[in-house]
Amino acid sequence: MEKINDFDNLNKEQKQAVVFEQGPLLIVAGAGTGKTKVITSRIIHLIQTKKIKPEEILALTFTDKAAEEMEIRVDKLLDYGYVELWISTFHSFCERILKTHCLDIGLAPDFKLLDQTGLWLLMRQNFDKFDLNYYKPMADPTKFIHALISHFSKCKDEGIYPDQYLKYADDLRLNLNDIPVGSKQIKSKHKKDLATIQQESDRVKEIANAYFVFQKLLLDNNCLDFGDLINYCLKLFQERPIILGKYRKQFKYILIDEFQDTNYTQYELVKLLAHPKNNLCVCADDDQAVYQFRGASLNNVLQFRKDFPKSKEIILTKNYRSRQNILDLAYNFIQLNNPNRLEYQINQDKKISKNAENKGIDVKHFKKINKKLVAQDKEQGIIEHLHYRTIWQEMNGVVAKITEIMNEDKSTSFNDFAILTRINKTANSFARVLERAKLPYQFLASKGLYSKPVILDIIAYFKLLNNCYENSAVYRILNLPCLNIPFQDIMKIMQHSLVKTKGLYEALEQISLISGISAQGVTKIVRITNLIKKQAGGQKQNKVSEIFTQFLKDSGYLNYLIIHENNGGRENIELINQFYEKIKVFEDTEIDPSLNNFIEQIQMEIDSGEQGSLKFDADTGPETIKIMTIHSAKGLEFKYAFLVSLVDRVFPSINRKDIIQIPDALIKEILPQGDIHLQEERRLFYVAITRAKKGLFLTSADDYGGVRKKKESRFIDECGIMQNNRKEIRDYFIERAMSINMTRVKTQRADKFLKLPGHFSFSQLYTFEKCPLQYKFANLLKVRTKGKAIFSFGKTIHATLFHFVNLYSRNFKIEQKDLFKSSPVISKNGAGDFSELLEIYDREWIDDWYEDKKQKQDYYKLGKKTLKTFYESLMKDCPSIQKIEGQPALEQVFNLKIGDDIIKGVIDRIDELDDGFCEIIDYKTGKAKDKLRPDDKNQLLIYQIAAEKVLGLKPKKLTYHYLDENKKLSFIGNEQDKQEFEQKLLKEIQEIKKRVFPPKPGWNCAYCDYKDICEYRKT
Repeated sequence: MEKINDFDNLNKEQKQAVVFEQGPLLIVAGAGTGKTKVITSRIIHLIQTKKIKPEEILALTFTDKAAEEMEIRVDKLLDYGYVELWISTFHSFCERILKTHCLDIGLAPDFKLLDQTGLWLLMRQNFDKFDLNYYKPMADPTKFIHALISHFSKCKDEGIYPDQYLKYADDLRLNLNDIPVGSKQIKSKHKKDLATIQQESDRVKEIANAYFVFQKLLLDNNCLDFGDLINYCLKLFQERPIILGKYRKQFKYILIDEFQDTNYTQYELVKLLAHPKNNLCVCADDDQAVYQFRGASLNNVLQFRKDFPKSKEIILTKNYRSRQNILDLAYNFIQLNNPNRLEYQINQDKKISKNAENKGIDVKHFKKINKKLVAQDKEQGIIEHLHYRTIWQEMNGVVAKITEIMNEDKSTSFNDFAILTRINKTANSFARVLERAKLPYQFLASKGLYSKPVILDIIAYFKLLNNCYENSAVYRILNLPCLNIPFQDIMKIMQHSLVKTKGLYEALEQISLISGISAQGVTKIVRITNLIKKQAGGQKQNKVSEIFTQFLKDSGYLNYLIIHENNGGRENIELINQFYEKIKVFEDTEIDPSLNNFIEQIQMEIDSGEQGSLKFDADTGPETIKIMTIHSAKGLEFKYAFLVSLVDRVFPSINRKDIIQIPDALIKEILPQGDIHLQEERRLFYVAITRAKKGLFLTSADDYGGVRKKKESRFIDECGIMQNNRKEIRDYFIERAMSINMTRVKTQRADKFLKLPGHFSFSQLYTFEKCPLQYKFANLLKVRTKGKAIFSFGKTIHATLFHFVNLYSRNFKIEQKDLFKSSPVISKNGAGDFSELLEIYDREWIDDWYEDKKQKQDYYKLGKKTLKTFYESLMKDCPSIQKIEGQPALEQVFNLKIGDDIIKGVIDRIDELDDGFCEIIDYKTGKAKDKLRPDDKNQLLIYQIAAEKVLGLKPKKLTYHYLDENKKLSFIGNEQDKQEFEQKLLKEIQEIKKRVFPPKPGWNCAYCDYKDICEYRKT
């Protein structure tokens, strides 16, 4: 991998940004100018040159993927391991702070985070509490739920709290009531106006009350939404100066990526945290600000210069992605957004210099900037506007053009092509055409989980368990690809059901009475009906996740997907994983986590218009043409980009304002002038253009199925390419291109494109050593399997001991006023007694995967006995818990550098011994061993190496504490042990990177979670 901290690989401006000393820094980084490279290099520079500790740097971005990639880059470049990096999204950072200091503001430690769907369900289930009138139409009382939730979210982005909204509504009404009788304002001709004002006042009051109820509902249910994470973290810092001071002292440098995407409250949070040293580096491109609909504030980039008038400004213009004529097209086009652009305002607004001079500031600081990008690839790019008569011709024309390019340019692969659309509907149409053309593609949508066939199959099965008379669900189950029941058999079953006036499921139960059914069909139908009967009878006792995993295993569906991994199986496994995560969220948040309730919630979501969110990674294989919306393409690049369906009212889209808008008086940010929507659409078009490296194709058509001929998008004309580059494509040319023999489609090794983890762990490497195929199933495909009671019990005990020993080690009490309630929050002094330990045990109990009630009770009793023994031992020995950065070393995270890679781990506990030594303790549940084998020692050895190299400690003992029997086994590794073990780890990581995962069948197959889907298992 490129050593991005090597200054030889940085241009002049990038180096300036990396080595900038102190104070505020604004990096204006155009598309493809290496901004992530600069940020990661700056982090490395601060650590290696300025001797800043990794945990003293806070780097914030906007997606988990971006944060992960940034962390991996830093990992590769650090010469040693580290305790932790604070590289995350804004929301993850705030969640972490709130989890740590929840008691300081009156939040429960186990608060739940709700997404848009969760919020909709919560509001729907408590709809009567909102007392709506204006926003409660008779035909559909819940019609405005999504609109209200969106409005509340926008309020939170603006830092508008319910009490402020209520005050504004009361002031409106007060002003109305203050109008004197007989006033000129209410003469007869103005009575209608007065009635309108009264109605508006009532409407605003209704929204304000609803906002108040909504927020109270969240707190009463121990829930937060994403806006709350930012706002409550901001409130925490504002109301608790000691806590704010702690983090100000910790974070000596703060870096923000994609600063143009921050909203008002995120910027306020960052300013508060960076003060007073203001070592704040923000990287932004106002021309790529395309998330205003999510609450992003374009003004933040402009406001930064006003808030920090002495900030250093560095402009990155050397583009390492696109060719110059493509960049020129983009630059000339985006000029139409002036004067609401950073470049224009800096260069044209002479008031800035005048005001600065009046304040005694050196006006030389305000230099003109030039954001025109300069391509480092000196070749000429391809720019074409392809115009067709019909949408059908346009779609086939794009396919034909891709085929033509691939046959002419032998260096291309399918990964080099992207079809970029303004809306998902257009993307769906192009996906169908590529499928008919038998070209490999991925539709990278952010919505649509519930419409995926594999998810529809699972939902149908759930519905069937809940109601066997739902014929549509039965029919879908009969057509499961894993069953492969002959179509003729299905037709005969349906005919029998019709003639005998029976439900389809009743017909299945009488399969032996239906003549002409094949033996294969009978066998498979009996198998699936037996599974249905078994799970239907236990659905009230079993959790949805247990029913889910059992169905995938026993139906043969999971095995079918593994066998067909190359033919959509891997993608379907990922969809299943995402649906499983949704099930787990449901189980963790619902009072009644039954299958019936889950089905009702899914149906309510679908009825509300919710499609189910999707996650995707464009970097995963196999080689495919990518279809996605332009918003999804931000941050990506492709050799050839097709911007399709460029017609009026599609792109730019129609300005659909929020159903409920924030009153102007409550908005805190300064809004830009002019047509805000059109300017946002232009920025989006600019983003689309700058995705293309070598070729840019704009496509349009006359006929999209409507009555009238469509007008071409105004953006085509604004680009200035209509006359010079427009090509009228006729049927003949499409047919000729489509007839070209496509010889580039080839079979590829399935594992070549599997995305490896960004970090490794001991358990991952141990699994790979046992069986590489098992490693692939567990860590790369993430195949879900049935859980085990022993694991649920082990997690429960570990969590219980963490919280109790943490309380023991701190030995202090909290006595602060709750920000949300009037009563103080008080914690007992000391470790607490055994009853408090049992309270924690009950709170942390994980109620998953127990076979029956008796097994659960037996484990629960064992847990109480284990904790009693542990408590007595703790009180007798009174160990001193090691402190790291002032915090007790419990569940201590470490990041150990092995070669060029990082191994992440967590040490259960570190005790402080005499003479500066320490003891590393790993808790174990289950039967104690008589002696430690080499495999047992390896996990403790990695803890020893990490403690010495990363934490700077001197371990004297490495101990397994077998909790059930209160037995301890210890040892300590010598230098040779550690060196040999590090070489072994390094070798295993290199083997994983080869992406070859052969099976290792043997005696351990009997204990493997994947034995039922592995064709290589040894029986």
